[in-house]
Amino acid sequence: MKFLFKQYQAKKKEIIEVELDRAARVKFMTAMDYKRYKNTRTHTYFGGLYEESPVRFVVPHDGLWHVVVERGTTGEPNPVAAQTRLMLPNRAVTTSIAADAPAHVRALAAAEESAETSEASE
Repeated sequence: MKFLFKQYQAKKKEIIEVELDRAARVKFMTAMDYKRYKNTRTHTYFGGLYEESPVRFVVPHDGLWHVVVERGTTGEPNPVAAQTRLMLPNRAVTTSIAADAPAHVRALAAAEESAETSEASE
């Protein structure tokens, strides 16, 4: 597997933006999952196959985040070029949950947000 990668020390709600010159699979993962990925083990990630650019990912929690752009295999190469950057949070956006997300996802996000608000006020 051939891939491009970049790591960022990012805080919650910061945005990682990836610009692609052609369709490619983009994965956003934690340091532990990146280690598993490099060792060809089972890993979890955010992202998938993107046909349009730019791709923006809102960081869900503080930590070391890795951006991986897969370039295919030796037998089936994908000569993709990518640029990444870390952007400050968009203060106009109050949530990273999609408007058409299932009700249980929106409820969970609201519960987490209220828990953070109550911790901050204590």
